[in-house]
Amino acid sequence: MLLSNTTLLILFILGVIACFIGLGFRDRNPGIVLMGIGFLAVLYAVIQKAIETFG
Repeated sequence: MLLSNTTLLILFILGVIACFIGLGFRDRNPGIVLMGIGFLAVLYAVIQKAIETFG
């Protein structure tokens, strides 16, 4: 187990928050970057939890 459940939950929540903040600033370049980082954080947390759950 690479990350604990609490760490994955915090990473997921921070990723969603980053997506929403980036969505607000999507007309500027940092907003697009923030949306991408948030999406990758959420995707990583979901995949990591799926690997942990289903082996």
